[in-house]
Amino acid sequence: MKKSITTCVSFLLIISLYAQTKPSDSKPKGMEFVPQGSFQMKTTRNSVTTVTNVTVDAFWMSNEITNVEYRKFVDWAKTNSDKKLYQAKYSVEVFTDPKKGSTRDTMILKMIPIEVSTFNSDMIDPLSLEKVSKDYKNYFTNNKYNDYPVVGVSFKMAEYFCIWKTMLENEQMKEKGLPNIQAYRIPLETEWEYVAQQPITKGDIVGLVQKVNEGNTNEWGLFHLDNNVSEWVASRRDAGIIRGGSWKSENSISERQLINPDSKEPYIGFRIVLSYLTEEK
Repeated sequence: MKKSITTCVSFLLIISLYAQTKPSDSKPKGMEFVPQGSFQMKTTRNSVTTVTNVTVDAFWMSNEITNVEYRKFVDWAKTNSDKKLYQAKYSVEVFTDPKKGSTRDTMILKMIPIEVSTFNSDMIDPLSLEKVSKDYKNYFTNNKYNDYPVVGVSFKMAEYFCIWKTMLENEQMKEKGLPNIQAYRIPLETEWEYVAQQPITKGDIVGLVQKVNEGNTNEWGLFHLDNNVSEWVASRRDAGIIRGGSWKSENSISERQLINPDSKEPYIGFRIVLSYLTEEK
């Protein structure tokens, strides 16, 4: 009973900190709506597959974060090294609904100050893809690759990107006299697989990577859940989880990989999500 009360209070805290008062039909820029639903999550590790019934609340999801989007973050950090970001440090707890026989992930948040000066020199390995293929010279900084997925970013820096983007947009909302938006975050592993299980036809990828909005989408308008670059996800159990295939490895959507969360690999990118807290009409 105590755990249920804690979970409920924590969820209310999320709402109070990041209240979303936009109308339910307001679409965040560059994001697609994913409706609430339940699915069978099939997770494969070391050739062993487990199946879990999972319920997922509605949320908004972006496509892969691009070089130009992440470059704005890097440029901001270089000129604002004396500032702080405030990290919504979340842990993920599981709530089991005995009636439905399903589980639901619940985030618990704590605000932690982060000095920009402590990370602005370690935000990305800009040469990660160039080390693999000279065809991608200056991949991160060349405008030719603006709309391609950013790679060479650790899980921590993907989280910091979310914090920065939330702060930046909330400052803009404040100037307009509008309430805060919700916090951007890395998708939960359950959310990622829920979207990845939707049918999608693979597009042909020329070279190692493709633009984030090229190829074919699933029914919710999202690209590349099963190819292009693997992606960081948040898990309630482990740190350093990537999901999805990439130019390096054709992993099935159920396969999860455990790697060092500080890794900056040329085949790993990320996308972001927003929780959907307004009631549907």
